[in-house]
Parts: sequence; C-alpha cells; structure tokens
Amino acid sequence: MAIAMTTGYSAQTEGAQLCIEAASDWALTCVDHLDDQSNHVLIDYGAADGGTAVSLWTRLLDRLHARQPKAHLTLIGNDLPSNDNAALASNLALQIPGQAAPTVLISARSFYEPTVAPETVSFGFSATAMHWLSQSPGPLDGHVHVLASNDADALERFSAQALSDWTRILALRSRELKVGGRLLTVNLSRDSKGLYLGNNGGETRHVFDQLHQIWHDLMTEGLVSEADYQKGTILNFYKSPEEFTAPLMDSGSEPYRNGLRLVDERTVYVTCPYRRRWNNDRDTATFASGLMATIRSWSRHSFASAGGEEAADELYKRLQHRIAAEPEQWSLDYVEHHQMMERVA
Repeated sequence: MAIAMTTGYSAQTEGAQLCIEAASDWALTCVDHLDDQSNHVLIDYGAADGGTAVSLWTRLLDRLHARQPKAHLTLIGNDLPSNDNAALASNLALQIPGQAAPTVLISARSFYEPTVAPETVSFGFSATAMHWLSQSPGPLDGHVHVLASNDADALERFSAQALSDWTRILALRSRELKVGGRLLTVNLSRDSKGLYLGNNGGETRHVFDQLHQIWHDLMTEGLVSEADYQKGTILNFYKSPEEFTAPLMDSGSEPYRNGLRLVDERTVYVTCPYRRRWNNDRDTATFASGLMATIRSWSRHSFASAGGEEAADELYKRLQHRIAAEPEQWSLDYVEHHQMMERVA
C-alpha cells in the first residue's frame, strides 16, 4: 500500500503541530523519568518531514541535557523510504547547534518494521502517524472512509486490521526500548461519542462525507471510472481508547510479554486552527485554501493512486470551492489519544 504525505507537509498541517504541543507535558515527563545513562537514543516514529516537532525536540533535548549533562544524546527521525527524508534530515539538523549537541540520524523504514537495534531506545515518540493501516482489509462499499460508511462488514475487517497493526507496532517498539525506556504515542482517535477527525458531531460538515460526495460526482461525470471510484479509500482507522490500550491489558500479547506497560492515557481535543482564525478575521479565501491544503496533505495519495493526478486535483479544487461557499459550515477538529508507556522488564 502506498502512503505518502504531500511535499511541504509541515507547512500545511498546523493542526498536527498543535496536537504535538498538547502532548509536550507528557513528553517532558517521560524524559524526566529516564535513569542516568552514558547515552540516550530518542526516536520520532513516523515523523514525516519533521517540521511539526522541531520545537518539541528542542525542549526535550535541552531538558534531558540539563538533567544528564554527561550523557551523549542521539535523535533519530523515522519515516518511509518514500518520505521527503531530505527535509526530515534538515529539520533534525536544526537540533545540532543546541546545548545538547545531539547526533542526528534517519531510519528510513516503516514503523511496521524494526527501525533500530533491540534495547537501544530510551524515549520513543510518535504523533498523528499510526492510524494508517499496513495493508488493505478489503473493499469498502459506497464511501471513502470506513467510519463514515454504512458497511458493517468492512467496519469489522478494518477494525481487526487496525488492532492487529497496533499490536505489531507496540511489539516492535517494546523490543527496541531499553528497560526503563518510555514510549509516548499521540494518535488520531475516536472518542466515546464516536467523534473523530472530520466528524465533530454535526457542528460543521462531515469532512469524509464531503470528500465522498465529490469523489462520487467525479465518477458520475465520467472523470473517474466506477472501478477507480471503488478504489478511492482512505486506508486509516481511528481507534477508541479501549482499542489503544487493549494490547497492554492482555497478558498474552507480545508487547505485554516484552514488558511494555501502560503508564497513563487520555483523550485530548484540538480545535481547528484555520477555523479559529477565520472566526476572527473572516478571511474566507485564506481559510478555504488553508483548510483544503491540510486535508489534501494526508488524503491526496488515496485518490491520486486510485483515479490519477488530474482527478485528485479536481477533487481538491471542488473541495476548496465548497469551503469558500459556506465557511461557517467547515472545521477540522482533532480528537487525539495520548498513551504513555514504559518497558519494565
């Protein structure tokens, strides 16, 4: 399965940076917890181009260096081989002149694979990355996103795939963590009311319904074939808090057997920064282009790979027009799950 964020991802994802900032208190708690060592490896799993986390890593490195000034620090950025790893390297290198003077490296492998040597990581972090599925669970009928569909069979398959993937991710990370090492994940999720990114309970338009309507229109108009329309599926899944913690509640799961334990978890809400700005300045053109761009940054590959570049471009052109026509009806609010873990044995 091809997953790729658009070039310039960080510049188009202001909301993702706010989600990272909302987790900074727990990230600092994690590094404060680390025992004195001669060296520490810190890794950002699924970092994209790394721009959204520059400030966070500066704070963490400075904090850890202040607490353990003799420890050598290594910061590793991880994402797919298809990622803009040149941009990631540049953003990681911004940390080098700081007081901590870390070594910076890139692990250009999927976080569904081993990324570093076993028992080497002191602190692992991941933000808005691990909702993507490692493979397609099969067809989805009549929609572009499973949680917005009425396809009960697909929902069961997607849910099973998501839990299998999540258990595997935690198993891999538990092998890479040192005993006493911590892992903090900041994941797009759904809450107890069923709210998730793009669905704020009807306060504004359901973003995935809107994407589906436009995609269906392109098929009706003959701009994409029916077969391509069916392939236009956003292959991610927003897990519930219970689904996130499930592998750590199961003593038979591999992460649990590897010593990974839940320290704490919480659900956090981040309001759409583009909508908040529009509420103040009423600059509809800027709002429509910015909101469209942030949606496009993580969803475009799903449509371009199904129907081609021109069809994808037309979809986002129409999306921007819809936002501009009714700006008061649009917002992209985040539902995030924070999960702090530690390897105890």
